[in-house]
Amino acid sequence: MTRSRAPGPISILALAGCAALLSACGLFAKKEPPPGPCSRAMILGDAEQMIRFRDGPGRDILDISYSGRLTRVFTDCEYEMNKDRTGVMAVRVYVAVEAERGPANRDRIAPYRYFVTLTDAKREPVAKNVFELTARFPGNVSRMVLTDDTVEMKVPIRAGQSGQNFTVFVGFQLSDEQLEFNRRTRLEQERAR
Repeated sequence: MTRSRAPGPISILALAGCAALLSACGLFAKKEPPPGPCSRAMILGDAEQMIRFRDGPGRDILDISYSGRLTRVFTDCEYEMNKDRTGVMAVRVYVAVEAERGPANRDRIAPYRYFVTLTDAKREPVAKNVFELTARFPGNVSRMVLTDDTVEMKVPIRAGQSGQNFTVFVGFQLSDEQLEFNRRTRLEQERAR
């Protein structure tokens, strides 16, 4: 024959005390601080815009097949850190391109190539990738905004580093002629002010 007894006041106090001690353990556990902010993103001035002329010598406004301007870039980061404060930072880059079809564009398609370069604190390249975006202009549409959110770069993080130690540069992948055209246009605009 078994007898059961209701717990006495001392047993209840002991149980309550153990529960309080166990829950307090979490208060004294050392918590790791968050790894840090994300990298800053910048559009390179000379590679901010691109103009593609039709084949041939003409460089008039009527010879433009399509043009583009990088209008926005920002970053988002995730960290995978070890206890020794080393790890990997994944940088996602979001880009917006204002695309415009020119008078010489007959197929209503405009392919854009842009680069994303991640540099360290000394502005030395850590990684560079080139990406493509294509505008397809329907009907009588001649302008649109393209966005790309598929760019992700991973970089090893040493102890004491964070996203602040890196900068993301974005620009169009230009030919020498396109780069020279941009520089010449910028200088002409500065002189006209």
